[in-house]
Amino acid sequence: MNRARKWTGFLILSMSCGIIFQVAYIRFVFLGPTAEALHLSAQDYGNIISVFGVVAIVMYFAGGWFADRFPPKALVALGLAGTGALDLYIAQAPGYTGTLVAHALMAVMGTGLYWPALLKAVGMLGDASEQGRLFGFLEGARGVTSTLVGFVGAALVATAVTQAAGVTWLIRIYGILAFVFAALVWFFVDESREDEEKPAALDSSTVTLEQLWRAARNKYTWLIGLTVMMMYCFYTTLGYFSPLLEYRYGIAAGLVGVIGVVRTYVFQFAAGPAGGVVVDKVTRSTPLFLRWMFLGCAAAAALFLVLPRSTAFGWVAVALMFLLCLFVFASRGVYFATVGEVEIPADERGGVIGLVSGIAFLPDAFLPSLAAWWIGDPSADPAVPEHGGGYTTMFVFLLAAALLGLLFTTLTVRVRRRELAARAAAAPAATTPTPTV
Repeated sequence: MNRARKWTGFLILSMSCGIIFQVAYIRFVFLGPTAEALHLSAQDYGNIISVFGVVAIVMYFAGGWFADRFPPKALVALGLAGTGALDLYIAQAPGYTGTLVAHALMAVMGTGLYWPALLKAVGMLGDASEQGRLFGFLEGARGVTSTLVGFVGAALVATAVTQAAGVTWLIRIYGILAFVFAALVWFFVDESREDEEKPAALDSSTVTLEQLWRAARNKYTWLIGLTVMMMYCFYTTLGYFSPLLEYRYGIAAGLVGVIGVVRTYVFQFAAGPAGGVVVDKVTRSTPLFLRWMFLGCAAAAALFLVLPRSTAFGWVAVALMFLLCLFVFASRGVYFATVGEVEIPADERGGVIGLVSGIAFLPDAFLPSLAAWWIGDPSADPAVPEHGGGYTTMFVFLLAAALLGLLFTTLTVRVRRRELAARAAAAPAATTPTPTV
């Protein structure tokens, strides 16, 4: 494979990653307008998103089976084309049942077919010495693509006759782009590498039941999984800050879209690498770093609880939300580094990461529906009691999640320190420095 073809294929794959999930996660930028465009209530849309989360979690485990048995390029192209067709179908506002089925199928296409095949296809573009750079640039290119299309989408929605009409056109555009990238992947991505050159890590993507069973007996699986789950609660609810800013703090609807793009995509490629640098250079421990991030999240949730919800505090709320995003996305960049730090054996890491992911991403299966019930109709008169307790309930929940995150990270640090102390006591003559947490 020549160098130009290799990097052309890599760029196409990376950019496709910034397109395929846009409609599935459009709520992070346009929550209310999307529900309106699809002729759904906020609660119905929240329920649909939760179903997407349930299917996505199941597909996370099943996806490796597909990636091991079919050519990665074909699966990536199929996932993109299938998602494009579903996007165009959803743009027709097919009603509750149609939208629900489409989102379930979108989870199959994106998480089951596309994602594990994408990881394998990217890995096949280089040898073992290039894997770090390839996947690092993958996340960066994905973030840049998502940011660019996000800003274009925000401008389209802001200039449309109504926000709902703008979202409908935006969903259509994302569908067309998914088809375009499916064709680009099929014709320009080259996966013809000699078998002996493929990194060993790419031999199998399937997580077996035996690996999951061994992972379930490892205490770190639960500590890491629950830690990530608590932080993921913050990530899952970020989309619900848009109606908060618009209807409680008086931020203009068009500006809320731009803020949503910054909140969702700019912090993705800026805060993530920054978190990694801080872990490597300052805390030298992922659990210690995450403990500080949870402390910041707890403070932000507490401040949102006491901050008056009036237009006079609009930009204070925006600044506080951006600070919270910094903590959340800096954490996302180092979620799984703890797996290596606590020295889980290489032959067990697949099962641990698989089970940790299943635990960690559980909020996608219930929190969108729950948050929609809490908030109710965000455009309603704030003097009218909300049937789910409103934003007060959401921030109390997030404060509790942050405090639990502090507990789990503290337990991880203490358990690891006891292990290292026991190891040092058993081998007092050892001169090799012991890794720390």
